[in-house]
Amino acid sequence: MQVSWLIPVRNGGELLQSAVDSAISECGPADEVIVVDDGSTDGSVATLAHHKQLRCLQQAPKGIVAALEHGRKQARGELIARLDSDDIALPGRMRHQKRILSAHPSTAAVGGRAQIHRENGPVSPGMLRYVAWLNGLQDLHSQRLIESPLFHPAVTLRATAVEAVGGYEQGDFPEDYDLWLRLIAGGWKLENVSQEVVSIRDHDARLTRTDPRYSPSAFRRAKQRHLQATLLNQPRRLVVWGAGRTGRPWIRWLLESGHSLEAIIDIGPGVSRQGVPIQPPSALPSLDFDLLLVAVGIPIARQEIREALRDIRPDLVEGKNWWAIA
Repeated sequence: MQVSWLIPVRNGGELLQSAVDSAISECGPADEVIVVDDGSTDGSVATLAHHKQLRCLQQAPKGIVAALEHGRKQARGELIARLDSDDIALPGRMRHQKRILSAHPSTAAVGGRAQIHRENGPVSPGMLRYVAWLNGLQDLHSQRLIESPLFHPAVTLRATAVEAVGGYEQGDFPEDYDLWLRLIAGGWKLENVSQEVVSIRDHDARLTRTDPRYSPSAFRRAKQRHLQATLLNQPRRLVVWGAGRTGRPWIRWLLESGHSLEAIIDIGPGVSRQGVPIQPPSALPSLDFDLLLVAVGIPIARQEIREALRDIRPDLVEGKNWWAIA
């Protein structure tokens, strides 16, 4: 399976060469590394060491989505391996990921575990929590409404699957997470290998910190768009567990979208939220509903609810009858 590595960059500096070298080291004889220069002004692309498998494409500064699509449409490979210009592909990555993609034709994207470091201080606690969560993730599909279940610079994609769902889309949402959700909605599967496949460099200039398309509200918009196309594509009778800060915007959106909220489950005091009665967890066995959405942002609380559901409603299966959302 021929692989096209796809590295978009704007002003990658001295880190770009290391990223390109790590991708080239994973290449087979027929593979290629595509660097898409999104209007750089620092000369980093022009100074890359020549290599027969390296292709450099130029475009005016249009942003990462345009750069990804420009490179994707020029890619020759059956597989598209993503890498950011400041990260490193770890040895053996492609061998592990190609094994999954070769054996499972219905799998569209394969990620893996990540290392993360910061050169000028400690990695932020939030980023450490996310990396630890994703590195330990077992079922990507049932957990997909919590956070993005794949590291973008760790992913290798089946080119035909990405084309089938329309590629990367521009919008007020994270382009990678939106793509994973559209692949799932299109009937494709996502997987992670158990090996570390990428070394991520944490720094203040990462788009996830500076671009509003990666804000919590932007992620919520992507989840809502996905739900409207899948689980909530028709009016449903729902129960929401969580009346706090995470649950409130979901309750409001579900009601505005025409769904019926049978109850809100919460352990805290309260009579109702937007006219919906707040009931304790002990009331759950008596409720009749189509889906339960657990809208709790704190991971420890989410796990406690998961364990409580095994006791009070063992018939509910996560990823089928109930979903964690954040």
